[in-house]
Amino acid sequence: LFPDADPVFVGYDISGLSLAAGQLSGDYFDFIPLGSDRLAVVIADVSGKGVPASLIMAMCRGVLRREALDATMPGDVLRRVNSLLYPDIKEDMFISMAYAILDGPDGKFLLARAGHDAPLLYRAASRMVETLNPKGMALGIDSGEVFNRVCADLGLVLEPGDCILLYTDGITESENPEEEEFGGEGLLKVGVAHRHADLRDLAAAVEREVELFAQGVPFANDRTWVMVR
Repeated sequence: LFPDADPVFVGYDISGLSLAAGQLSGDYFDFIPLGSDRLAVVIADVSGKGVPASLIMAMCRGVLRREALDATMPGDVLRRVNSLLYPDIKEDMFISMAYAILDGPDGKFLLARAGHDAPLLYRAASRMVETLNPKGMALGIDSGEVFNRVCADLGLVLEPGDCILLYTDGITESENPEEEEFGGEGLLKVGVAHRHADLRDLAAAVEREVELFAQGVPFANDRTWVMVR
């Protein structure tokens, strides 16, 4: 169900990768064309593991792909998806998601977040990293009364060389033999060190550093990331 290839979108370099901790994954990423000059970029993570998580994510993918075509703002998409999924998600499960729209080739970037890890934005001009954390709660927890009120859109403009990293917590929560986590600082360090690399090489560098940090400790969670430059 993952994309067969990285998308071609004028003005951007985009790449995504997901590695399952077992045979089935509860992580998801996607690229959804929204006409000729708009592209949706999605990353999500279902609570739990195995078959239940995979089934919920497959259902979420179908609903999201349908609703994405009928809304112009990311927050509206998340509200629609939540209302449709809520009746079918058990009380002990939820979905975190970050949903972004690249609006044209000039750098306009729109983002809504449903309880997902805050994406990281590297600004090439200042060499600084920002966290993008518009308000929002995970999908499937609330029928809509609270979800719809707190879900917010964030808009910004990307400049040449700027890079956004969306990821799931399987990367930052990877542990070493001392039960220390790789963490956001580890991710930032790798990203900044390889900021000028091809995105495929940057993804390989992240995976290599996480593997070295873990020192052979099996990964307990799926690892997924999407990069937009």
